[in-house]
Amino acid sequence: MPRLLLSLVCVTVWTALAALAEPARSESPRQPNIVFILADDLGVGDVGCYGQTKIKTPHIDRLAAEGMRFTNFYAGCSVCAPSRCTLMTGKHLGHATVRDNMQRKPGEEGQHPMEPQTVTVAQLLKGAGYQTAIVGKWGLGMPGDRSSPLDFGFDHHYGYLCQGMAHTYYPPYLWRDNRQEPLEGNPPYAYGQKGRIERSGKVYSHDLMADDALHWVRDHQEGPFFLYLAFTVPHVSLQVPDDSLAEYRGQWPETPVTDSKHYSNHDTPRAAYAAMITRMDRDIGRLMAELKELGIDENTLVFFASDNGAVFPLSGTDPEFFQSTAGLRGFKQDLYEGGIRTPFIARWPGRIEAGTTSDFVGAFWDVMPTLCEIAGAPTAKDTDGISIAPTLLGRQGQKQHEYLYWEYHSGGGAQAVRFGDWKAVRNQVKKNPDSAPELYNLADDPAEQTNIADKHPEIAARAAGYMKAAHTPSWEPKWNF
Repeated sequence: MPRLLLSLVCVTVWTALAALAEPARSESPRQPNIVFILADDLGVGDVGCYGQTKIKTPHIDRLAAEGMRFTNFYAGCSVCAPSRCTLMTGKHLGHATVRDNMQRKPGEEGQHPMEPQTVTVAQLLKGAGYQTAIVGKWGLGMPGDRSSPLDFGFDHHYGYLCQGMAHTYYPPYLWRDNRQEPLEGNPPYAYGQKGRIERSGKVYSHDLMADDALHWVRDHQEGPFFLYLAFTVPHVSLQVPDDSLAEYRGQWPETPVTDSKHYSNHDTPRAAYAAMITRMDRDIGRLMAELKELGIDENTLVFFASDNGAVFPLSGTDPEFFQSTAGLRGFKQDLYEGGIRTPFIARWPGRIEAGTTSDFVGAFWDVMPTLCEIAGAPTAKDTDGISIAPTLLGRQGQKQHEYLYWEYHSGGGAQAVRFGDWKAVRNQVKKNPDSAPELYNLADDPAEQTNIADKHPEIAARAAGYMKAAHTPSWEPKWNF
């Protein structure tokens, strides 16, 4: 046998024997797909798995039954834009670049933009090989400000850029990748216009966005992908197609809305509110079925939350009738529990134990480090969040927050902190920046009914110290207390 051929045979035999002697190497785990579903103004008590008895949410309830339900999780703020900013940037409101629902210019579409150097979770995941999309409401700037989703790490956007335009579910157009797409047959509407919104039109925006999300998932099923599905339900106006309304019409006594100044009137507002939530739930079910049909369900991590608490009674919404705050104090625009506590559910078959509940105290700024750890991406160094991956995956070593912090700049300004079971709230901050905060023990008083600051002055002082330390000057002077 020629020497070269003999050498090749020996190498081949040696390699085969070595392979038999070594333990089999497992393949490196695949990066999971990530879907983050965000409802708009949905109260913590508006879904069945958190105690709702009147509104049907079987698919959201199934997410909880097949995953983990959190009982102490918070949105980023008590209103839309700043809450979404904390979700995207991993920073609480003392550091975030957007801290209120400010319009970019009076009467013009779009909210105040984020700073150009802002780092988002979409950018970090994209850097780790993810395809990224947001379907739904953005609310953090416009293309002309270089603050659209496409400027901050998203490959695709379809839906609303402006929160004000999202007040109607029958808009004259939606945005697709920084271009307006007309919706033929819908009534005219412009942000800032006076007068109420027409109740109906030809094309229901929620349905278009739900369909776009399904199409995008199909087109990117090879993964890994990150889909931020920011539905606008159940934010007023109360508008829903008749096929959904029929399920609830006639179930309860109704007081028709006939004099709404800014939103739509409705003959059966309770039925409309319930029908909107159930329609969203139906489309969440459609998405989950699609993941299974594509064979990617077990490699997809799905979250569900709301951007803030339930809205106060407005143009037909009835949070007391539906127990939308689950008995907690306050509504949207409040920093009491009812304004910032959110349903928070995570489902990942085979990785997150089904039917589990966590009392971990966390908030939206924890989402960025969590997703980055799970995706194998570096997270931002200046994040205020901590990864909750150990809690989700049943591992040891879960870090805890020293405190959580919120601020709200309209209505005179407010601050809040939570540390352990203690919760402190300070209102009218602009007039009284050094006033003593209210103090509550949530273990004994979850509805924040009894201010016990006088009984625990040292703890109230500690809370005031957290408030002072957490707030840093903003690039927008109006957001500096």
